[in-house]
Amino acid sequence: MANKWYRLDNAAKIFPAVSNSKRSNVFRLSFEMKDEVDPLILQKSLELSIDRFPTLKVKLKKGLFWFYFEHNDNKPMIEEESPNICRMFNYTKDNNGYLFRLSYFGKRIALETFHSLTDGTGALEFLKSIVYNYLKLRDVQFEGEEILTTEIEMNKEEMADFFNVHYNSKLKNTRKEYKSLKYDAPQYEGDWLGVIVGTVDVNDLKGVSKKFGCTITELLASLVIYSCYRRRHIFENKNKPYTMFIPVNLRRFFPSKTLRNFSLYVRTMVDFSKELTFEDIVEIVKADMKDELQKEKLQMRFTANVRTERNFALRLAPVFIKQFAMKIGYNLLADQIHSFSFSNIGFFDLPEPMKKHIDKVVFTTGCSKNTPINLGVISFNGKAAITFSSYLIDRSIQKYFFRFLSNEGLNITIESNELEV
Repeated sequence: MANKWYRLDNAAKIFPAVSNSKRSNVFRLSFEMKDEVDPLILQKSLELSIDRFPTLKVKLKKGLFWFYFEHNDNKPMIEEESPNICRMFNYTKDNNGYLFRLSYFGKRIALETFHSLTDGTGALEFLKSIVYNYLKLRDVQFEGEEILTTEIEMNKEEMADFFNVHYNSKLKNTRKEYKSLKYDAPQYEGDWLGVIVGTVDVNDLKGVSKKFGCTITELLASLVIYSCYRRRHIFENKNKPYTMFIPVNLRRFFPSKTLRNFSLYVRTMVDFSKELTFEDIVEIVKADMKDELQKEKLQMRFTANVRTERNFALRLAPVFIKQFAMKIGYNLLADQIHSFSFSNIGFFDLPEPMKKHIDKVVFTTGCSKNTPINLGVISFNGKAAITFSSYLIDRSIQKYFFRFLSNEGLNITIESNELEV
């Protein structure tokens, strides 16, 4: 029998307090199928999958001291895709209280998820399960596949908060934070999120990263920073570092099967007042990643977050005071210490019977008013989908980025939902 309620994990607690129409904290994964999507079968697939994911079969409730998740017995509903993607959830009204939306358009199945529920790893497992059941209902034959369905026994780790599991009270976080360079350019009105997707061959991308002596993540991070450096006219004229946050899947360092949030940002910083080549930026990014991606340093940082949560005085404060404090703190500090977020889910695989029916997979991150352009990357079946999401009307960063890769010999397919302005 499913639990009736769940505590929000350590990373999840901030999102209900700070989310708004211009900072939805919603991300999106989509599967581009090879055939037109049947909505009736998709609805049935969702109903078959949701019971396997009790930490997603919830609604958000406000308690006396914290928000919490309550088991949701309502029926989750699919919807036709809206042009306004990654929009904020109204947790009392949307989709019978669920904090995800599953949509369809043409050949596309898309899952948008509020970050309090899970991170990219958990959402991807859920979407894989939905598409598996969808194809099975369309008479695709499977045998012994390791997709999380009701046929696969649940592991108790899937529901655990691994930030608390690996909390170490002896560790102290010594990292200092700095206010970062911000954009000074017009943004779209309302909550329109512009998306530009560039699809490239993964092996070709590996070839370019090998040329510059770095990983694909380091290459793309460096290229974003260099593209922004070459387009400095859209930034405020202040002496601050350009700071990129890069989420890291902590399951790489602390083995875990949790389907809740278990990721943490590392950072790289570049001084735009200096004369820099692309190769200079690659070396800065490589050095920063080497320094940040150390198990003990990562543990120090999330231990500091858990320590704050466990503070006795904070625990006793009513939820409305916590909300107010988190909102003020986030606006004054967290939203000011990075210029850009780049999330690379990396390569993932699917059983052969599924692969035959899927053309590509796309990962799209949300944005905020203060960090109005971000990048999401995911690789599947030899293709890397590189997705810029942006509130900025100016598209010069994206153009420079893809032109650079094209000049390195990559064949890029570009798609966009951009408004003409």
